[in-house]
Amino acid sequence: MNRKAVIISNPGESGAENYCGGVIKDVANYRLFLLSPIGGLWQRSEISEMSRPSIAEVRLEMQGLFTYDYVLVVFVGHGWHSTDLDSTIVRLRKGQEIDSNELRIGMTKQTLILDCCRQPYPGMPEDRALLEMLAKTAPPLHDQDCRRYYDKRIQDCAEELVVMYACSTGQSAADNDATGGIYTYNLLRASKAWARASTADTSSEVEILSVVAAHEKTLPLVERLRGGRQTPHIEKPRTGPYYPFCIVA
Repeated sequence: MNRKAVIISNPGESGAENYCGGVIKDVANYRLFLLSPIGGLWQRSEISEMSRPSIAEVRLEMQGLFTYDYVLVVFVGHGWHSTDLDSTIVRLRKGQEIDSNELRIGMTKQTLILDCCRQPYPGMPEDRALLEMLAKTAPPLHDQDCRRYYDKRIQDCAEELVVMYACSTGQSAADNDATGGIYTYNLLRASKAWARASTADTSSEVEILSVVAAHEKTLPLVERLRGGRQTPHIEKPRTGPYYPFCIVA
């Protein structure tokens, strides 16, 4: 299985009022999750990080992704929603913005995660149930099996696109400079809790949390933490199976 993950980030201008320090945490958290067995045991060479890139750099990176069997593209940072284009625009750096549609590769298996605001342009509480699950002993993992079955699930999926939005059109995506974006933090947190709560006998069983299921677990957490002001949204094929996000094997 030939995979590629691209993590694009833009916390904003250092010293600016809307600088989002949590974006730096998001990048590190995604990297650590993907490199772990439950995240699919990606190799470091399979992960590219683009911090405040130019439009040209992003377009060049996207052009090189057609040759991969599976592509995961993540954007964390500032963005807004264009009512004219009916599309989410991501801000790469000062004066450099790109339509998120350009992050959709086409003709390949892809998941796209956009953790940014989607409004028109112009200390976090803890979840006790999740903390209790995190405290449980995780099942023993077989690293190479995690990678192998992660690949197999991708192979079983149709050539489709899944887009996971941190918020709905017209809303803002919140940031916490201590833990990262509210959506990303809880997406990874809920997935790790799911893995720890697994009762799979990993000597003979495999459990997979799909990108869709991971998103659905995250949605109520974000809505509750944000008081209904941020509702994650997903675009997916009407039928599965869906790409893996977390695995226990």
